[in-house]
Amino acid sequence: MPTKIVFGDNEIQNLNKFVKNRKSILITSSGFIKRGYADKLKSICPSIAFVFSDIKSHPEFKDLEATYEQIHKNDFELIIALGGGSVLDAAKFFSVYNDKKEVKFVTNLIKGSVEKSNYSLVPIISIPSTAGTGSEITPWATIWDMDEKKKYSLHLPKLFSEVALYDPVLTLSVPKNITIQTGLDTLSHALESIWNKNANEITINYAIKSAKIIVKYLPKLANDLQNLKYREQIMKACMYAGLAFSNTQTAIAHAMSYYITTHKHIPHGIACSFTLPMLIDKICGKYEHVDKALREIFGSCDSKKLRKMFDKLKISTKFSDYDIDKNEIQNLKNSLANTQRAGNSLVML
Repeated sequence: MPTKIVFGDNEIQNLNKFVKNRKSILITSSGFIKRGYADKLKSICPSIAFVFSDIKSHPEFKDLEATYEQIHKNDFELIIALGGGSVLDAAKFFSVYNDKKEVKFVTNLIKGSVEKSNYSLVPIISIPSTAGTGSEITPWATIWDMDEKKKYSLHLPKLFSEVALYDPVLTLSVPKNITIQTGLDTLSHALESIWNKNANEITINYAIKSAKIIVKYLPKLANDLQNLKYREQIMKACMYAGLAFSNTQTAIAHAMSYYITTHKHIPHGIACSFTLPMLIDKICGKYEHVDKALREIFGSCDSKKLRKMFDKLKISTKFSDYDIDKNEIQNLKNSLANTQRAGNSLVML
C-alpha cells in the first residue's frame, strides 16, 4: 500500500506541502463549494487552477463521461479530491487517460472491452470527508450503471492515491444518516476482510482494530455528532479497515449489496451491512481464526452484540424491510454467481 498517510485535526492546512506547486484540479461536491472550501483550498494551494464540483452520489458512467471531457480540456499535473467516497471514486475515473484522452477508452477499460494497457494515471491526493469507503487507500473505484442495474469496479495496480490526508474536522458536518451509513460500510470492510480467502495475520489485526472502534464509538457518535474525539476514532477505524481490505478485497456482504443497491436503491452503507449479523451466525464455529477475531471484537462468537448495536442505530436486519421477498432473494443469490467479491468469501449462503 504505497499511499502516504497523513492524519490529524486541521491537517488540510498543510496540503500545499504535498501539492508542491503542481498545477492541480480540485474535484469536490457542491456542498463543499457552498461552504467555501474551494476558495479556502485555493488560498492554501495557489496552484489549484480548476474546480469541478458536479459529482453525484453513486457515480454513473453517463455523468462521469460528460465531466471527464470538460476536465481533460485542461492541462494539469495533479488531482486533489475532497469529499466522500463518490468524489474519490470519480477522481480515479478522471485520473485514467490514453494518448488521445478519450473518455470511451476509460469506460471500455472498466467494462473489460479493452485491455488494461496503454494508459497513464494522473496522481491523486485524496482528502476524505466521510469515514467509510476507504477509497483513499485502495486501488479501486466503484462506478455504477443504473440502466444496466450493474456495479463496475475500476481496478488498476497503481491506482492508489499519492497521499491520503485524513482531517477529522472535515467530518463534523456529516449528517447523522450518512455518519451511520459510512460507519457501517467501514464495519463491513473490516468483517469482510476477516472471513476472506485472502486474509492473513496482518490484515486480520487491522480489521479487528477497526471493528472494535466502530462497535464502541459509532452508537456514541450517532448521538453526539459534534464530538471530535468520536469523529477521530471513526476516521481511524475507516483507515484501519482500508489497510485490511486493500489487501483482501471485500466478500459476500458487498457482493449482495450491489444487487440491493441497483434494484432497491438502498444506500450502499446499509446494503452492505444489514446482512452482517446473519453472516456472523452462519460462519461461527467453522474457522478458528474467524471465531477468534469475532470473540475479540464482540466478546462472543455470535451476532447478539451486533444486533443490539443495529437496534440502537435503528437499522433493520430483515430482508423484508428492504422490500426483498423470498422470490427476490433467489434472484439475489443468482446475482452472486458472477461476482468476484462473493468468491472471496469463506461464508456461503
